[in-house]
Amino acid sequence: MNNRKLHIFILLIVSLIVFFVNNGAIEANIMEARNLTTAREMLQNNNWLEPTMNGELRFEKPPLPTWLTAINMHFTGEENLSLLRFPAALAALLMVFFLFKLTEELTDDKLLPFLVSGTACTSFYIFFLARDISWDIFCHSFMIGAIWLINKGLKNNGSGWPEFSGAGVLMGLSFLSKGPVSFYALLLPYFIARSFTFGWKEAKNRKFALTIMVLITIVISLWWPIIIWYLHPDYLNQITLQESAAWLNRNTRPFYHYWSFPIQSGIWTITATIALFIPYSKSRISRFGNYSFLFLWVISSVVLLSFFPEKKERYLLPVLLPLAILTAFYFRYLIEAIKELSPKRADLVVFYSNAYLLAITCFLVPLITLFLSFGKRFPDSVISLIFIFFWGLAILFVAALRRKNALWLWMGMIGVVMSVCIVILPLIPKFVISNSGYRSYKELRYQDNLKDVPFYFNGEIEGKFIEVIWQSGHKVKGWNPLAEKPLPVNPPLVFLSNEHPSTLLSSEILNKYQIDVIGHFDGNMNSRGGNIVLSNYVTLIR
Repeated sequence: MNNRKLHIFILLIVSLIVFFVNNGAIEANIMEARNLTTAREMLQNNNWLEPTMNGELRFEKPPLPTWLTAINMHFTGEENLSLLRFPAALAALLMVFFLFKLTEELTDDKLLPFLVSGTACTSFYIFFLARDISWDIFCHSFMIGAIWLINKGLKNNGSGWPEFSGAGVLMGLSFLSKGPVSFYALLLPYFIARSFTFGWKEAKNRKFALTIMVLITIVISLWWPIIIWYLHPDYLNQITLQESAAWLNRNTRPFYHYWSFPIQSGIWTITATIALFIPYSKSRISRFGNYSFLFLWVISSVVLLSFFPEKKERYLLPVLLPLAILTAFYFRYLIEAIKELSPKRADLVVFYSNAYLLAITCFLVPLITLFLSFGKRFPDSVISLIFIFFWGLAILFVAALRRKNALWLWMGMIGVVMSVCIVILPLIPKFVISNSGYRSYKELRYQDNLKDVPFYFNGEIEGKFIEVIWQSGHKVKGWNPLAEKPLPVNPPLVFLSNEHPSTLLSSEILNKYQIDVIGHFDGNMNSRGGNIVLSNYVTLIR
């Protein structure tokens, strides 16, 4: 199982399934709607330097992922969400490759790069963000590549300038993806961990190459912010202050909020938690690599992120990368210990508890799905596939128990995530959309009579309403007919309102113009009118 070409081939198959298959099953969320709207307007306006969202300047995020999404949208259109998520999935695939190469630098073991990459790409928040058009996956993917090249440049003999120059390019691309986020959450913890464990003796002979790296990073990172500052100095300063305030005042959580972080690794939660338990794991993992370095990298990242009051689960992505390395190192020990018939009692407890739990879970998943499917009209073929996949995995876990084979256990855990992506994800909309009145605004994109008609909304255009803007395919401006009696433009125009238009429009408008209520649209998936800004009458005034 130490065939490198075979490892790469298997990882490619796993990554393609985990990142790409059925990745359009779940509707775009609020963050995706913002990013997709920005990319669409970049194409419509042919303005690649000054991104806008719903016609308003949007400089909160650097533009590189928006450029990539817009280019992809140019070739694939804006109808197929699966294709629109393609750049994020490619960024995740690149991340897996960088992790493979980094692990080759961290250990001489031939199996570990395979285990690390497989563990990482099936960790919950990594493969979740690979299926989400957010910019986190881009900045951290580029940064883990930069860390690989920095590590390689320090380790290898010679000047190291090719590696450090490449690292500078990747760090610059990371900054152009989400500013300094990955520098703080991924690179700085790596530097802290390396300082305490390996030191920086190698860096003394590579000062020139490191200087080149820093200069390249600065040039690539700052050219766009400098241009924007020159064009819109006041607006950029305002955005900088808003974003800084958001980190302190928005989505605030207590300092300890992130300390359940192993849960975000999904199926690896138990083994990841055990790998972090120093008295048990340090001596076991250290035979394959430097445990202190990996542990400090994980903990430093969590601590640094915890200092900021604003906390969101997706911000833990940079923690999951070194955590996946540490988890895979522990699994490598478990594979060897059980294979050589010399495991300690604690090792067997870990192995048996994981295998039994997963075997029982895989046995129950098809039965639970069958129970939940009553009244949902799931195709029989899909139910059959769920039974085949998950009962097959249950048999694999039982075989791993009987043969005491920890590698089979690891492969089964990979298989569970792949099976979820193949046969469970397509069913998610049937579970999520419980609102009988659900009606997507996408219908408005296909109506030729609305193609060049301006859209207006009776309410505040903020928050979740961006989902309406993205789905409808139109920019939407605000207009309150109760405060501003005349029409904002000469008809025709489309008017979106929470209430029926007859209760809002003046008698003059009602008598003078033709009022056609196209219908009531409700973008709330769970309950009718759950979020009022998503539940609107759409009216054509002409």
